[in-house]
Amino acid sequence: MIVGAGIVGTYLGALMGDARIFESSPKLIEKPCSGLLSASGLNALRLPYKGSIVHEIKGAKISSGTHSLTVKKKTAQAYVLDRFGLQKDTLQMALDNNCSVEWERKWKGDKEGFVIGADGALSAVAAGMGIKRNYIYTYQIRADYKAEDDEIVYLYFSKEYAPGFFAWIIPEGERTARIGVGVNRGNAGDAFKSFVAREGIKIGAQHKVQAGIIPIYDGQRIVHGNKALIGDAAAQVKATTGGGIIFGCKAAHILKEAVDRNDLALYQSGFERKYGRDMRLHKKIRGMLDREDNDAIIRRLMDNGVPALIEKYGDMDHPMALAKHMMLRPGLWGMARHFL
Repeated sequence: MIVGAGIVGTYLGALMGDARIFESSPKLIEKPCSGLLSASGLNALRLPYKGSIVHEIKGAKISSGTHSLTVKKKTAQAYVLDRFGLQKDTLQMALDNNCSVEWERKWKGDKEGFVIGADGALSAVAAGMGIKRNYIYTYQIRADYKAEDDEIVYLYFSKEYAPGFFAWIIPEGERTARIGVGVNRGNAGDAFKSFVAREGIKIGAQHKVQAGIIPIYDGQRIVHGNKALIGDAAAQVKATTGGGIIFGCKAAHILKEAVDRNDLALYQSGFERKYGRDMRLHKKIRGMLDREDNDAIIRRLMDNGVPALIEKYGDMDHPMALAKHMMLRPGLWGMARHFL
């Protein structure tokens, strides 16, 4: 059985076919999310995402203190999606593949067959495995906003208003944007107010407010006995950006094969072998950002020509190729110790 009818859970169900899915909610409920997913990640999966595309993103401007770094490519590097639309379409894909959803059905320690925890950040299945997480707390609005360039996202790093994470502006086009902040301590709503005031963000009419939590990858086990975790329940979430849909859905392919072979241990080892290195590197980058002066980091990256490297080797999900080329620059050797 699969516990949780979110995007990752229903995607796994669609891959497996004829799966039984438990969902504690009485119906499909929209979950807080920035909705920004990498084009390369989406194209590597079977997600029915094209009908949910709201806007194309070609780059990013990263700011901290007095310095900023801008990278922009000629083609779409990410898509801003209608996440709820994607949820509905992925659920339909599971139903079309003979899956059944039992609404208002909570997992209460059922032990029949394999139990797949796809039940989100506060996973009951993960709790049943004795796993505890650390979280990022987020606050986001959708509002009228005119970006200087609506083909890029804007990321703001500040230990004062966004400790442990960052703030963002994600344009949906010329007139609206998703604007938010994440923190690892304190109140995310208060942090949002501080971000808007300090950075002088001029926001128009607000259309939606969302608050949520993100479990960050911590390397804990994802299999125990007949239970396995996937997606947010497994903290398969990039520590740099908080994105988890792509890695969760990639993990679904590995888990489906493990279930087919009646050996969940293959899922634990398979995910580690294929994606563990990337997940650990995201975590190390996050650690560097937490320890070091972010303004100094951006200045050093600019001085050593990193924007050009990002344009050539950058990948939102898999940063290893970029990291290797950065380490060839003598001016960046001092940063290398964070990635070893």
